[in-house]
Order: sequence, then C-alpha cells, then structure tokens
Amino acid sequence: MGPFEISEAVPSARGASSGLAPDGAKPLSVGEVVLRIKALIERQFPAPIWIEGELSNCSYPTSGHIYFSLVDEQVSDRFGQRLMLPCAFFKGANQHLKYRLEDGIKVLCLGQITTYEGRGQYQLRVLRVEPKGVGALQLAFEQLKKRLKAEGLFEPSRKRPIPSLPQRVGIITSATGSAIHDMVSKLRGHFYVAILPVKVQGEGAAAEIAHALDLANRLRLADVLIVGRGGGSIEDLWAFNEEPVARAIARSAIPVISAVGHQDDWTIADYVADLRASTPTDAAKGLVREREVLFEQSRLLLQQLLDGMRTHLDDQVQQLGTLSARLQLLHPMHQLERMAQRSQELQSQLVYGMRATLSSAEQRLQGLAGRLQALSPLAVLARGYSITLRLPQRRVLTSAEGLGIGDQLETLLAEGRVISTVAQTLPPERTDGHGADA
Repeated sequence: MGPFEISEAVPSARGASSGLAPDGAKPLSVGEVVLRIKALIERQFPAPIWIEGELSNCSYPTSGHIYFSLVDEQVSDRFGQRLMLPCAFFKGANQHLKYRLEDGIKVLCLGQITTYEGRGQYQLRVLRVEPKGVGALQLAFEQLKKRLKAEGLFEPSRKRPIPSLPQRVGIITSATGSAIHDMVSKLRGHFYVAILPVKVQGEGAAAEIAHALDLANRLRLADVLIVGRGGGSIEDLWAFNEEPVARAIARSAIPVISAVGHQDDWTIADYVADLRASTPTDAAKGLVREREVLFEQSRLLLQQLLDGMRTHLDDQVQQLGTLSARLQLLHPMHQLERMAQRSQELQSQLVYGMRATLSSAEQRLQGLAGRLQALSPLAVLARGYSITLRLPQRRVLTSAEGLGIGDQLETLLAEGRVISTVAQTLPPERTDGHGADA
C-alpha cells in the first residue's frame, strides 16, 4: 500500500468485547492516526512549496486571518468534483498583502503542507500569494480602482473646482526630492507656500500622506493642495495607490491636485483628486499660468472698462454741452436778452413803420396842403383880391346890399388890413360876371 492508503477493516462480533480488532490487531486511536498522517505529510513535504490554482470560498473573519481553498482548474475526482486544497493565510503572514483575495483569481501560493489536528484535515499554511499572470501590485491597483469607482469617488460631480486665484498653496511631498524644489521655484513670488513634508515611498508613507491631508484641512493651511512626488517605479509610487490616501483626498474640503510621477504614471490618487497634473512641475506651472491668464484678462477688462468709461464720458460731455446750450437758451437772462433784442427789433420796426407812415402822411398832407393852399382865401388875396368884413360882427361881405353910410368895414389884404368907413354904396356892375370890391 502507498503512504496514504489504509486497508478496510471487516466488521466482526469477535473482539468487540476484548478491545481488539476483529482480526486480533490492536486498534489505533484517532489521535494516533491524525499524528501519523501529520508525520507522513511532513515527511512528504518537508519544505514550503509553490502551488497554483484558483481561489474559492475566500473568507475574512475578524481575527485577521484569511481562509480560502485552492481549486485545480483541470483535474476532478471520480464524482466530477474539482479537487480543492484548504488554505489558511494567517494574520502575521498576510499583513503586507497589497490586494484583496477574491474568488476566481488565479494565484501562485507559497506555503507549507500541514495538518489541522482539531479536524483531522490537511491544509496549506500560506506564506505568500502572488497573482498568476499579473503582478500583485497591478491586481491590487485594479481591485481598489474598481471598488472606489463603484463608490462614486471618481465621479466628476463630486470633484471640487480649483480656485482661480488662491492665496495659499499647500504642498504635500518629500522635503528632499527634486519635486519640492521645482514646485517652490515656480510658485515663489506668486503665492504663499505651505510645505507639509512626508515620506512618499516605503513603509508608513501612505499613512503620513493621509495625515498631512487631514492636518491641512483641520488647520486650513491652504486654498489648494498639491499632493505628489517625482517619477519612479510602480513600487516607488505605490503609496499614492493605497486606500488611506484615496480616502483622505476624497474627504478633503480643500481642492486637491494630484501630481505623481510622469505623464504616463496613473495612480489611484489621480483618479480621486479634483485635478490631475502630469508632473509636480506642471501642477505648479498650471496654477501660475492660470493666475497670469486671469491677470491678463483682468488687465484687458480694465482697459476695456477705461475705454468704455472714456467713451461714455465723452458722450456725456457732449450731451452736457448740448443740454447746457439748451439750458442757456432757457435761462431767464437769455430770455430777457432775446426779449430785449426782440423789443429792439420791434421798436426799430415800429420806428421804421412810424417814419414810413409819417412820411406817407406828410406826403399826403403836403398834397392836401397844396390843394388846400390852392383853395385858401389867402391864396386868393395873394393874387390881388381882398376880403371885406363888416364890423363889429366881422362878417364877410359878399354884397353891398344892407350897408349904410358910416358902417365900418375891415378889408383883409394879402399883406395887412385896412379899416374904412362906408361913404357910399353902389349897385353891382354886370360887366365880366364878378362883383365890384367894396
């Protein structure tokens, strides 16, 4: 028989009462059998071995241990069941595991074949697990990325806008690397810079970075945070792929710029951060460039504002001049001046009209005077005629009839008067149609 084969015992009534087996042999106790199996297994597998298989029945009890089974992908038992090897990955050995063991992952396990005496089972006490076909870090990266994405930590809607004009910039990185010098040299003179030095690789780096993020938020040290480091291998950058850093970035009230490695280096921090910069230097340049762009836009807007104000003022001055001219026209003094001017014009027109009227009247008067002169008795007198008046009534005499001797007469001549007394009256003579003078 082989080392793992046990012959079947045939039941018999004989020996049941004597403490011997039916064949007369002394039976073994359970403990003896288990210890013999343990010894056989340990002799067969004296040193740890690598075993490949597919993970199944993964469990994570509160003790920190991990229990699972390794399943053979190709071989099955006589009942068609796939062969399985129970595995125990104790807490002391799995503390540095970078990824989560899940059903269906194909792995290589390094471990010691041993027995679990309490159940009489053999198992693999796992010392190390490596994903088959893909690196452990890459698998851990993909697992954490998938889980955080499912939680919504990568959603654009939860990302905070980077302030356009931050006054204070916080830098979380190594105090001795080239990244800090590049960023400070670019930011100096533009912003107040707060530096929170941390480990960026190795044991404890992720915890320091997460603590620095929480500290910056608690003390409100900056308006924007740059978290990053220079380039390196995936192992060098791994602190930025760990969950504590991702959680700290996600809960930060201060906007976070992730600047890890080079252009092609993507970390979990890049996905969670509010903005990803390809390098630490680009992160600093981006903030400065945004500031300069805003200053230039402000300068252009200010110039446009000044030009617009000048144009507006020119228009207002022109309108003010127009309104001032109109106001001057409506001013009482101007109105008085206009009225005085109008009064002078009317006075001149009146004087001119009066003069014209007087001149016309004078001409008419002269014409009438001439005609009146022609009809005036004085004009008749001037031609040698006279007018005789009877005194004292001074009544014009046109006939000698009614005069008596001694009546006094007054004769009007062209020049002077003559007083006479009637000595004799004579009847009129009819010679040329005119009566004789008295």
